[in-house]
Amino acid sequence: MWLAHRQARPPQWPSTDGFDRTSWSLHELVLVASVFDDLDLAIEDLLSCHPFVDTRNVDEDSSRRTTARGYVTMCLMVLKRESSIGHPQENALLTAVRDIADRIFGVLLPAHHAAFRKIAEMRALHHTRAALGRNRSASVLVAGMPAVLAPRVFRGRPATTGDVPDLATVALSDEGRVLAVAEAALAMAETHDDTAPLDQLIDRLDLTGSSRGLLRLLRGRRHVMNGNLRAAIAELTSGRQAEDSLSRALQPQILATLGLVVAGSHPHRLDEGIRWCRSGRAAGLRLWSRTTVADAALARLLLRRAMSSGASSAAGDIREAVRLVRGRCRPWRRPDADDRLLLHEALSARDALTGTPNDERRHRAWRESMDVTGTVAARARLAVAWAEWAVGTGDAGYAAEAYQYLVDLASQDVVTRYGARAKQRVLAAAQEYAEEAGYWLARSGRYREAVLALETGRAVGLTEVIGRDDAAVFQRLRAAGRADLAEEYRHAVEDFNDRTRLSSPDLRQSWSHLRDVAGRVAAVTGTDPLALFADYDTITAETDDGALVYLGAAKAGGYALVVAARHDPQYVDLPKLDRATIVELVRDVVAGTGTASGRAVSLRTSPLLPELREIEPLEVPSVDRTAGALRTLWEAGLRDVVLWSARGQVVTLVPVGLLSLLPLHAAGVPGIPGDEDTEWRHVGQFSAIRYAPNVRSLRRCRNTARRLAGPEQTLLAIDVPDGHGTSLGEHLRYVGRETAEITRRWSGRPTSPRHGCTWAEFHAAADEHAVWHIACHGSVDPDSIMDSRLYFADRQVTLEELRRTLKPSRRRLAVLSACQTNRSGSALPNETVGLPSALIQIGFAGVIATAWSVDDLATTYLMVTFYRLWCEEGCEPAVALNRAQRWLRTATRTDLAALLPDVDPPGQADDRPYVDPRYWAAFAYTGA
Repeated sequence: MWLAHRQARPPQWPSTDGFDRTSWSLHELVLVASVFDDLDLAIEDLLSCHPFVDTRNVDEDSSRRTTARGYVTMCLMVLKRESSIGHPQENALLTAVRDIADRIFGVLLPAHHAAFRKIAEMRALHHTRAALGRNRSASVLVAGMPAVLAPRVFRGRPATTGDVPDLATVALSDEGRVLAVAEAALAMAETHDDTAPLDQLIDRLDLTGSSRGLLRLLRGRRHVMNGNLRAAIAELTSGRQAEDSLSRALQPQILATLGLVVAGSHPHRLDEGIRWCRSGRAAGLRLWSRTTVADAALARLLLRRAMSSGASSAAGDIREAVRLVRGRCRPWRRPDADDRLLLHEALSARDALTGTPNDERRHRAWRESMDVTGTVAARARLAVAWAEWAVGTGDAGYAAEAYQYLVDLASQDVVTRYGARAKQRVLAAAQEYAEEAGYWLARSGRYREAVLALETGRAVGLTEVIGRDDAAVFQRLRAAGRADLAEEYRHAVEDFNDRTRLSSPDLRQSWSHLRDVAGRVAAVTGTDPLALFADYDTITAETDDGALVYLGAAKAGGYALVVAARHDPQYVDLPKLDRATIVELVRDVVAGTGTASGRAVSLRTSPLLPELREIEPLEVPSVDRTAGALRTLWEAGLRDVVLWSARGQVVTLVPVGLLSLLPLHAAGVPGIPGDEDTEWRHVGQFSAIRYAPNVRSLRRCRNTARRLAGPEQTLLAIDVPDGHGTSLGEHLRYVGRETAEITRRWSGRPTSPRHGCTWAEFHAAADEHAVWHIACHGSVDPDSIMDSRLYFADRQVTLEELRRTLKPSRRRLAVLSACQTNRSGSALPNETVGLPSALIQIGFAGVIATAWSVDDLATTYLMVTFYRLWCEEGCEPAVALNRAQRWLRTATRTDLAALLPDVDPPGQADDRPYVDPRYWAAFAYTGA
């Protein structure tokens, strides 16, 4: 048919008058090709048509409108096929259809928008599964490893981590006790990354020569955790040859573990792994029981083989897997979460094979499975699989419910873990789950739950990284007359943080002690300082002075949830701001706002070098990659948010995930400064923008601001032109002038700037002042954000030291006139950890900080204008910063000279030297 179609159409047909008629026949052929997944020729012809689709005047020209719509429809028919994902021309076709759709956006039909959402969600699911496959390290195998305690039935309680303290005294002749301790040690290693008990048990077994089979099994599991599968296979192979009684009883575990590791070492060894698992099952069969500890491992590998391409025995493998797992899930066997997860995987595989899925019944079964007993970590793994299955059905309601369960479990999972690396992994996952949960809950119309999911995700990072020593906790305890408990809680937090950084072997005991003290704090204050807190009434209570906007970027698309009153939030769909797009925008902003040479940096693979505050302004303003990213943010959706949904003098943004790394307050389109028709249209023109880590932090900031509104405030203004460890070429020429000018405009108690300030001098004076202004060098390490630092005259001070050494107290404002003081950890941006969050935690109501390297002189102009607006004109700090940025962006050389007459600004008389966003957009306001 394709050949006949191509022969019949006229030469140069896309550019002829017969294009409209030919496109109809092409439509029918594309439809047939889509049904039969024969896409190569269809995509080729659609791409050849793209340059000739005329979109001029489509509002009035029905012929062009129909042709353009038809082209979009044909492309979407192809892209909705699973076989189009990964096609060599997939990206080219996506680019073509998006180009036409953007040009005729106003005349697209609802069906087109629904189809675009569908293809985005399909690709999001595909990329999620692909990422899981790429990231499946050897250590992931431990989730399917058979339990050590299974070969015999021992009376009494099951193994728990409480068995581990008995490790040094347990008699190795007591097989039941040894196995219980071994199971508990493995659980601690896998859940908390605490391998010390496991290593201690291995060393003791090796020293005494007890149970070579158990020793080899534990060593093999330890090698798997390290990713050394070859060593694990060698240990397990030796273990199956041990002859003592306990080793013989452990043969099902040893052989099943060997099968999983062999199959995981290379795809071509899958059949070999299945044979080892069958041997393990045979070793465990008894006349009175046809279920063995090796059954789960065998079922996993059978399912893997059945779902692989070209597996001829798929039907038999799936039937056998279902039978094995159902045997493990009999009620009297008390199946755990991992058993339930494996059963769902087997039944889903069977449904895919037979082509008769019952989504409603399967969803109900998933929901019932969440009531199963087991660890929070195991139930979270079950919820992850449920969410993936639900997204695959395309039913937003199913996905929303699954992700809501997942967010709740992930937040609990974070609290139950104490190992730093284990907690970091769960934190990273929890942040992404929150974004996905918000998307699917909003898609299903559950807008309040979507807001709560995002708020919970934000609270997880803050609570775990800097939220335990919340100043409000200490204040409530002292008000209740329990200063002793406040001091005990502070010491418990400090002890746990110290042991976390040093990877102390006593970390588990420290965590247990901290949770015990937190429980007593909760009994006094009514609030558990380690628990997450969020309810919708609390969120809406913070909207009386302006809208609260949550912004998320899920895999399938971006979205905003605007909370402006006690009614349901307003949902704004931002389909072009999906997670992949945001990743590219973050790269553009980081690359476009580095040093004068425009040096790019890697967000994840290496720390940022200290990019110090620039000495001189760039002579020629340029619309660089940063400006392009800001334009994209504006045109892809933020324009609609601020124009139609979130207006007011002040709007509070709560960006989630990587969006927190972008200067959303500066999103806009460039124009000619001073020209009302082409002036830069950006977010800050409509409202003053402030950021909040989460609502709980915002509430505390607003309460602090209200309490400090009356008394006369004090200012500590310090500058350090030559920070400790910086070179001569990095001298900050204008910071001294900056602090002199702001102290002259200060409206509180008279004060003088402290030039060349040392850390000792600052530390001694800090607690006596409610407002800090710090003008110095700064640097950020996004891979270890708490190691980011400020450069005083005598030493460099890290964020961690700053947070720990300064006493919590009510303070009004901190102005961090240093480079990159508003950056958070790029590997885990939802922690929202940076100087702003750390200073809010020690009592500040508001913080002004920078997202990238800033120009020295431009910053001086901006800060002087900010203090004039705040102190002399009475503007709120967030409003004053917004107005100061707008002034600097449009200020001519004459305006700048009038502000500081003895300073020679760059450019000619009528030039606007600081119009480029790199000079003014870096500064952001966090808090109230």
